[in-house]
Amino acid sequence: KACYVAAAVGDKKEEKPSKNNTQTKQKEKYKHISPPPKMMRLCIPAIFSFDMISDGDRLLLGLSGGKDSLSLSHCLLELQHKLPIRYDIEVYTIDPMILSFDLSPLTPLR
Repeated sequence: KACYVAAAVGDKKEEKPSKNNTQTKQKEKYKHISPPPKMMRLCIPAIFSFDMISDGDRLLLGLSGGKDSLSLSHCLLELQHKLPIRYDIEVYTIDPMILSFDLSPLTPLR
């Protein structure tokens, strides 16, 4: 969806903000990160060979903030748009109450 709608005024074009302007700006804050192609080539056969996800499944992913859980979440989100099967993903994080554990990378920006 376009952020601005062009309206013709004589020979001059004027841009008017659309209703979805604030929603679009919020979405632009979050950059889509595609997983590396090699990782995707490994994930897809594993999901199908071990019958890990079926149509209509609801997945709960434990997200620790480490490389493995973040990589898995990116793969599952990417595959959600590419695979012919439909599934929902929920993410769950537990704060272990350790001073060195930083939740800030896992919380959405506002």
